Amino acid sequence: MIRLHRLAALTMFLTVGLTLLSAPAQAAPADVEGGVYPRNLTLPVGGSVEESLSPLLFADEDGWADRVTLTIDTSRVAVADVAVAGFADEANCSAGPVVRCVLPGPHRVYERPEGDGAYGFVTFSSVSLSFTAKQSAPVGDTGTLSIATKVDDQPATTETATVRIGEGVNLTAVDDKPRTVAPGGGVKLQPKVRNTGPVAVDGLTAVITAGQGVLADTNYGNCTYGFSVACAFDTTLTAGTTYGMSTPFALRVPGDAAAASRMTVSVQWMTAAEWEDWVGEYGDLLGGRAGTGPALRLEEVAVSAAGVPQADIDQDDNGSYTTVTVSGRRTDVRALGATVPGRAGEHTISVGVVNQGPGTLRYPPFQNNLGIVRVSLPGPMSVVTADDRCTSRSDDYDLPPSSAPDEGPPEFSCALRPTALRPGDRLMFRFTVRIAPTAQDEEGAVGFFLYSEDVDVDRDPRNNQAPIKVTGTGRAPGLPITGTIAATITSTGIILLLIGAAVVVAVRRSAVRK
Repeated sequence: MIRLHRLAALTMFLTVGLTLLSAPAQAAPADVEGGVYPRNLTLPVGGSVEESLSPLLFADEDGWADRVTLTIDTSRVAVADVAVAGFADEANCSAGPVVRCVLPGPHRVYERPEGDGAYGFVTFSSVSLSFTAKQSAPVGDTGTLSIATKVDDQPATTETATVRIGEGVNLTAVDDKPRTVAPGGGVKLQPKVRNTGPVAVDGLTAVITAGQGVLADTNYGNCTYGFSVACAFDTTLTAGTTYGMSTPFALRVPGDAAAASRMTVSVQWMTAAEWEDWVGEYGDLLGGRAGTGPALRLEEVAVSAAGVPQADIDQDDNGSYTTVTVSGRRTDVRALGATVPGRAGEHTISVGVVNQGPGTLRYPPFQNNLGIVRVSLPGPMSVVTADDRCTSRSDDYDLPPSSAPDEGPPEFSCALRPTALRPGDRLMFRFTVRIAPTAQDEEGAVGFFLYSEDVDVDRDPRNNQAPIKVTGTGRAPGLPITGTIAATITSTGIILLLIGAAVVVAVRRSAVRK
């Protein structure tokens, strides 16, 4: 039996994505494989770190599991005290060095991926682990955490992680000011970090993440180029001093970018030991190529040999975020509806949006160019086939069969990602529908929504909704229009709709370990 091995919640490196899943299966599949995957940790002396772990379940077909049981063995984590709790008290966890947590279902089971790797999604249930380094534990000492996962009555699978003690240091990222740039322009960023602790930091790594295609080409010998750019420095940062990269990174904005488009460039600083934890666990998932040119340097820093492992005592201030906003005149996106004859039978309609310019919507790299089309069909319609880029409302929420929402007018969400919608371009979604013999003059709607943050790329939201009409024998007086959708959706609602609560994780296969 092949079991899925380590997965990483790469929130620092991966953007969270939308998944349009098929309707859930009606019965629990056989041979469910499940696991939670703790990462290696380096704890600062006397400090603490919190981790949240969620199960990932696979089988040969989609379905649902009734129960997940986690057996968390902390008896060999002699260097730290470990506290275990279920998320929002939903898990029934026992006490003692070996903690047993029962996570009540239903839990989503995903179809097992083919090949050596795939993307999957964790369940909504989780446990929280808090690690506090023991005062008596010397720097460099290690312990082992073990977690066994059992799905219903299936055999348990086990994963382990190393917990070690590091010297406490404190890196603080220096935020860069927001930038505004014209379409086709560029921005130079020179990330900085300050050693705000009393102890010198021996070696560190900077991980730079920006939208796809906006980081200008570099070839530094101490950097790895993948989804992010990771640059390792074997230098010593003296206490109380700020350091900057010797050469700036350049960002280029596409020449046709829509005004008010915004991207965020993040820089995360880690000690050498913390980066070692990441590479040791997820190195084959980070991908990319190694630079072959001269090394990127931190200004005025003396090179020294690495010493004892070190861990940051305050990881909340290790990242900096710089926003880059495109200047100019904003674009205008208009919704396109349809009119369907009221005669009974099958009809094909296309609905969608048109970009009226002047700029191009691009996602990635601009997070506020992320859009969605919501299609609410009139009441007398039933759907024969839907565009394969669209999913029904019930699939959006991905509920188990017993919790499925009540049936109503057909309603769909259609994804606009990845997006490169140029001026004059239309993005249309095709539906084959069947009209009931009793059809009256009724309306549904197609609506376009952008995640706008505090700056809206679309200059005229008044034309973001258009009707889908069925022309029949005439509406009876006083009957309300059915199937319409709200004219506005908050940015928070759109983000929840697009990315859900699922965390994108990368998975690779390995042999079974009991």
